[in-house]
Amino acid sequence: MSPLPVLYSFRRCPYAIRARLALAIGGVSVTIREVDLKAKPEQMLRLSPKGTVPVLAWPDGRVMDESLDIMLWALEQND
Repeated sequence: MSPLPVLYSFRRCPYAIRARLALAIGGVSVTIREVDLKAKPEQMLRLSPKGTVPVLAWPDGRVMDESLDIMLWALEQND
């Protein structure tokens, strides 16, 4: 079994909320890492230097850091 993609998220961010909803509707399994926006994880900042959520990172190094891109990708998987 391959590792799941990681979604860096913040529970009250509307962009992260819509990305999480699209992933759920698309049936995409991810590991969610809640981010404290006052102390952003260094690993997330290396993946996306702009420091905003959501950020979706795959084990192979691919990264999406725009909620609309994440939504469209997730819904393409199983809509």
